Amino acid sequence: MAVLTSKPGTQMRGRPLMVGVLLLAMLPAALDQTALSPALPAIGAEFRGGLGYDSWVICAYLLAMTASVMLWGRLGDQFGHKSLLIAALLIFLIGSVLSGLAWDLDSLNVFRAVQGLGAGGLVVLSQVIAGDLVPPHRRGRYQGLFGAVFGVATIVGSLFGALFVDHLSWRWIMLINLPIAVVTMALAAIVLPAPVELEKHRIDYLGPALLAGSVGLIMVTTVGVIQHSWTSVRAVEVGSVAVALGIGWALTQRRAAEPTLPLNLFRNPVFSIGGTIDFIAGFVLFGSLIYVPVFLQVVTGRSAGVSGLYLLPLILGVLVMAIVSGHLISRTGRYKALLVTGMALTTLGLLLCSRLETTTATLAISLALGVLGCGLGLVVQVPIIAVQNAVDYRRLGVGTSGVTMCRAVGGVMGITVFSAILGHQIAARMAEAVRAVQLPPEVDIAAIRQDPRLLSMLPPGTRATVSDAFAHSFQIMFLWSVPVAFAGVLLALLLRGTAARTTANVSDLGEACGAVPTVRSSECEIERQLSALLRSDADTTEKLEQTYADLGEHAGTDAAPGCLWILCRVARAGSIPADLLYEGTGAAAEEGRRYVNRLVADGLLARQNGNLAITTEGQALAERLQTCMQRTLTKFLDGWSTEEFPQLSEHLARLSRQFLGDDAQQHILKPRAAT
Repeated sequence: MAVLTSKPGTQMRGRPLMVGVLLLAMLPAALDQTALSPALPAIGAEFRGGLGYDSWVICAYLLAMTASVMLWGRLGDQFGHKSLLIAALLIFLIGSVLSGLAWDLDSLNVFRAVQGLGAGGLVVLSQVIAGDLVPPHRRGRYQGLFGAVFGVATIVGSLFGALFVDHLSWRWIMLINLPIAVVTMALAAIVLPAPVELEKHRIDYLGPALLAGSVGLIMVTTVGVIQHSWTSVRAVEVGSVAVALGIGWALTQRRAAEPTLPLNLFRNPVFSIGGTIDFIAGFVLFGSLIYVPVFLQVVTGRSAGVSGLYLLPLILGVLVMAIVSGHLISRTGRYKALLVTGMALTTLGLLLCSRLETTTATLAISLALGVLGCGLGLVVQVPIIAVQNAVDYRRLGVGTSGVTMCRAVGGVMGITVFSAILGHQIAARMAEAVRAVQLPPEVDIAAIRQDPRLLSMLPPGTRATVSDAFAHSFQIMFLWSVPVAFAGVLLALLLRGTAARTTANVSDLGEACGAVPTVRSSECEIERQLSALLRSDADTTEKLEQTYADLGEHAGTDAAPGCLWILCRVARAGSIPADLLYEGTGAAAEEGRRYVNRLVADGLLARQNGNLAITTEGQALAERLQTCMQRTLTKFLDGWSTEEFPQLSEHLARLSRQFLGDDAQQHILKPRAAT
């Protein structure tokens, strides 16, 4: 990880602005994953593509982002995260502007791929730079913030897009990125510090390219067979190329010095099953997010904005149940029952969606989407936790990346399969419907397929018949996804349901809900998990006091928690002005002075020219406290031996030193700390 050039004090004062710049860089990239979903009918109508033919607008973006995200982090280590972030912003800006100016579906798909290439860098590099800006013991807080923003933005992107479709144009969803990207590039150049240390990698360029090519051709084959009734010969020809590219990718993973996904991970049954379940979760989640607004606009005649609001039960179900499931797992350490329940609810939700019609009441639509959202919310975090619980320390980073990559590929495939089935069904059902009705001379079946908004021009009786054909097409689309979700139930029953180790209980909404693979080393992953656990031990004065009291007991001292914090704070600096230990002249400052007097009286601190200095006895006690803290952290690593992985001991020692006496813990000096 690169080291940033700036003094600690400067970093502390400027950190909120820096984090704001990084969030601003990442936010449009996350929103644009799903922002165009409510605009698909308008895009299809403008470019005469029709429903079922426009899914590449979303898939091209997701596929390019998924493939490129594997490279951006390592390229940033070699060439500097700041310069690569600005480059990613420039690519994203170019792709956004060109997408907003696209003249047909093909050009829009290509430009969306360019946009996705830049988006992969924005998502990864913004989080990496945030990790560079803060010490390891605080990274969990910031990575959790970025993860939550990314996950929420992914889910609510449809709402964002719907506002533009209703009040401006779908093109403004892309063009609004121009001023945002320009401002962000300027701020990043001015505000973000430059790295002084760079890390060399042997980057696997070929692997992501082959993987993207293989997945892309699989998508083409799927659409060709389902939607365009390809002959078996043509399907085999294109499918064979996809398989060949997949085999080429597998070979590169065997030979690459730093593979993006080591294939021997698949020998672990938990990874294989968990990755497949996460694939199914991505398949259903993104297929639903994209096509539920389309269903509401085409079949029920609702506006884009209203169709986005109808997604709220699905959105809230995912977000709320993801948080609830994480809380339950952290308390109980058990996850299998949640996964089985979640997949069962997902299956039920899809079954309810397959029964939606033109006359379905709002309450019934909300119920179906709410059940689906709750099911997915229970599912999205569990495969990650299961895999992190099953792999050893060396595979923690790639294991997490691998399972989130499965969800990203599942999301792309879900959109593809949903659109292919929808396009095929619309063509067949519409042909049946128009046989029984008389269309106006100025409207033909091809025009309606390309622009469903023409339904409003039909006589009421004819409109009802044709609308029913559209509705039945969506029903079949959702019905075909039910067996996929039910397969997830069976796989969840097969998953080994052991108690999760403490660190494996720490996840975030970005990993759970996003469509981009997590890219972190094992070192970064364990630092994130442990820093989150440390933060939970210091989030209130009561918890912080108890932590220091327990450490003091094990270190053989009965000193008050506030005394121990001051001792560790001085020990970190060796010598420090007393006024820096407490702010102002209130009760906390007075309490701090009392603690200092006790430490001086006990010979643990000494006053020297207005400063407080650590004594030999005080340094010895501080070191014992650090040792006890390190032992406490070791207990969180149940299953990972520090003797087998010596680098873990180094991480724990560093985290212990940085946690004890941290400035952010000054709230321990409240008067109640003396009792």
